[in-house]
Amino acid sequence: MSAIAVRIGRLWVLAMLLLCSGWLWAAGLAPIPALTQPVEDTAQMMQPQARAALNQHLLSYAREHGSQIVVLTVDSIAPETPFDYATRVMDAWKPGRSGMDDGVLLLLVKNERQTHLAVGRGLEGAIPDVYAKRILDDVLRPYLREGQTDAGIQAAVLQVEKLIAGEALPAAKPQQQGGGDMGLLPLLIAVFFGGGLLKNLFGRTLGSIATGGLVLAAGWLLGWFWLFTAFLAFSATVFTFVAGAFSFVGGGGGHSGGGWGSSGGFGGGFGGGGGFSGGGGGFGGGGASGGW
Repeated sequence: MSAIAVRIGRLWVLAMLLLCSGWLWAAGLAPIPALTQPVEDTAQMMQPQARAALNQHLLSYAREHGSQIVVLTVDSIAPETPFDYATRVMDAWKPGRSGMDDGVLLLLVKNERQTHLAVGRGLEGAIPDVYAKRILDDVLRPYLREGQTDAGIQAAVLQVEKLIAGEALPAAKPQQQGGGDMGLLPLLIAVFFGGGLLKNLFGRTLGSIATGGLVLAAGWLLGWFWLFTAFLAFSATVFTFVAGAFSFVGGGGGHSGGGWGSSGGFGGGFGGGGGFSGGGGGFGGGGASGGW
């Protein structure tokens, strides 16, 4: 068997492994519940009376103001990050008016003790990422840590409504800043040396693909947005193959603390008969993540 045939065989096996891994990962994603009311408390984190009251309030708010705020609680979103899961929810639910992009999603993950506030593009001026982060950390988190979930969700929703109305946030509370997400530099250094090693071990084609797989795995472990990670992996693969020797992989910066441009949208479908749904808007990533 020729060397070319051996390399083609290795390439085919690696491609199949990557495809199977992707299918298995996608099959293990947490499901997205159907949107039937503004508050989808699938994790049963709220008391029935408080949930019913908030549902009625948000229905009235959407009718009177147009913007739509939805709340979702789930048990777990593993292996995804809050941002990735919230993005899938926004894409499926499409909250906010079409063309106005004024939908907001408040997500609470029970088992992982994580939160996310997804903000439509039309509301990014009123609720920039830093404000979304403060709502989660300064308003919602203290209540959650005290076990007052109902009060925390209500307070967070009311603060969102105030910002939409043009009111400013209260002064920020002094607090220690977290370490943030890991940057690109460690990954670039690892890929710089690892890419060259893989190219030498497996050849130009297979080594390039393996380099992309290395970037993909690292991005997934670091919890980066999957589209951004896939872009980096593809770029690493192409550059290594074209250059023939790995010297540098450029990056476009990962998301940190909840900063992503968005295009949320909603054209509220809550007519007679008790129906409720989003209105066909889109979403591109605005908001922030937190925890308690």
